[in-house]
Amino acid sequence: SNLEKLLANTGDMALKRRARRIIEELNPKEEDKILEVGCGDGFYLHILSELIPNIALTGIDNNPNALKSAKRNLKGKKIKLTEADLMKRLPFNVSSFDKVIMSEVAEHLPDDVRGLKEVKRILKKGGLLVLTVPNYNFPLLWDPVNWVLQNIFGTHIEKGFWAGIWNQHRRLYKPLQIKKVVEKAGFSVEKYEPLTFWSLPFNHNLLHFAAIKLYGGGLSESIVSAISKFEKKSQKPFLIDFAFKIVNVIDKLNDLWTPKDSGVAVLIKSRK
Repeated sequence: SNLEKLLANTGDMALKRRARRIIEELNPKEEDKILEVGCGDGFYLHILSELIPNIALTGIDNNPNALKSAKRNLKGKKIKLTEADLMKRLPFNVSSFDKVIMSEVAEHLPDDVRGLKEVKRILKKGGLLVLTVPNYNFPLLWDPVNWVLQNIFGTHIEKGFWAGIWNQHRRLYKPLQIKKVVEKAGFSVEKYEPLTFWSLPFNHNLLHFAAIKLYGGGLSESIVSAISKFEKKSQKPFLIDFAFKIVNVIDKLNDLWTPKDSGVAVLIKSRK
């Protein structure tokens, strides 16, 4: 499918599955007005604009550097990008949007319920919110260091390379916890599901290391392009191609069997 082609160059297996499930549940239509809250580098907006070229898309983020990189990645596309903070009033009227994506944002907010109430305000009645957060019940393989610290010693590493899944996050959520938060903000939850149980050992740390290499410079342009999630499937050097194949084989295990509440993320589909 077109979506699979757009995701073919995504080496982060958890991001790839998250993106696929978000777009599937969002079920975008040409007439939709869609907002992404916390758009980061613009990846989901990029996918939506490639799937439906004329769709009305808006992205907000409270980080000016993230918006700069989104502007670069979405150059030439008609997507409105605005600096805005969910803890303040958003610069949109009541019922401005049909659908909202909010991926990996709630865990950063000082007051998650308040932030979600503001999202509800700008959604139309019956409008859709598709949200993901990092899962407190993350699998051992994904981040073994913090899994042991969290499950045996009741603590975790807060910053730096070994902070893993906890890096820069105020909290992680158990699946039922985030469901309750979304309901408390006034949404009705239609679905909640954990995503990505099977992964490479130390998967989170490997991704962190790859990101340092990718954004720290020092890689040739051809390699950067070969592993850029904004590119469609490209010719890759043998080792990178091999790594992608291994990651994809492991990810397929997630379609066969996963435990009930464990995964790297939790996805919530809800309506106003």
